[in-house]
Amino acid sequence: MVGLARTICGVTFKSPVLTAAGPNVATKDHVLAAISGGAGGIVTKTISVSPAQDPRPTIRKGPLGSLINCETWSEKPVEDSLPIFNAIKEKGLPLIVSIGYKPQEVTFLGKLLERDVHPDIIEYSTHYVGHEISPLIDVAKSLRDVVSVPIWMKISPNILDVQNLAKAASPFVDGFVAINSLGPVLDFDVEKPSPLLGSTFGQGWMSGPPILPIALRIVYETSISQPKPVIGVGGIEKGEDAIKFFMAGASLVQICSGALKKGSAIYGTVSQEIEEWLEKHGYSSIDDVQNKYIDAVKHLRH
Repeated sequence: MVGLARTICGVTFKSPVLTAAGPNVATKDHVLAAISGGAGGIVTKTISVSPAQDPRPTIRKGPLGSLINCETWSEKPVEDSLPIFNAIKEKGLPLIVSIGYKPQEVTFLGKLLERDVHPDIIEYSTHYVGHEISPLIDVAKSLRDVVSVPIWMKISPNILDVQNLAKAASPFVDGFVAINSLGPVLDFDVEKPSPLLGSTFGQGWMSGPPILPIALRIVYETSISQPKPVIGVGGIEKGEDAIKFFMAGASLVQICSGALKKGSAIYGTVSQEIEEWLEKHGYSSIDDVQNKYIDAVKHLRH
């Protein structure tokens, strides 16, 4: 019998497949569908102090099975998200609230969530904070000062020095999420060359299968640089994708684009495929395969 339940940062997840912050969890109905679809925990759409004003259209299909979007964070006021958070808690699933972005913003939101929501974990996005390590650590410190719950730092693929960032952030956070969407990127139809998105010239952020190898590399680098758990996200659409992330060091995985493309049942489907793959290969748990790629690299070096 293969066991998929995982306890990470003191929180027990019945399945290792979570939602990722994004339009897949934008409304209460989306969240309830994800829960019915077998998600092991809910990461909410990112909230910030002010609602986003995203241009339309915000998301389109891109090349190689990708999606390209120009969304930022939730378009709802913070108070409108509270019923969504409560609905997740009522269903008994771990609640991970995603927030952003600057120190003063996460300080305000952290205090609010700690007082009124009591999430199991707070995930904060580094997407719009920059590429330098120091400002990213300032955000971590600001949030750590005001909350007692575990904190996950979500890493942008544009970070150049992943290992040093992970080492510097590890004293202030309890885990890492890798990665956010990649960009800015641009795509358009050669038969009708005009912007596909409502951004200034049609640029956006790419997600889905094309970013999976980038995410794997950053999961690996983050995992070998510090001892805190890493959650893999980027292009996961089937069980073998998730197995790769576990082998590269991940403890859990998240899915966003796959759910937008294939529906909310993907969370349970991927969980089932993970279980079937482990059973077929004679493993009893994810622990048996976690870090296998890391160990293989160590063996080759020696």
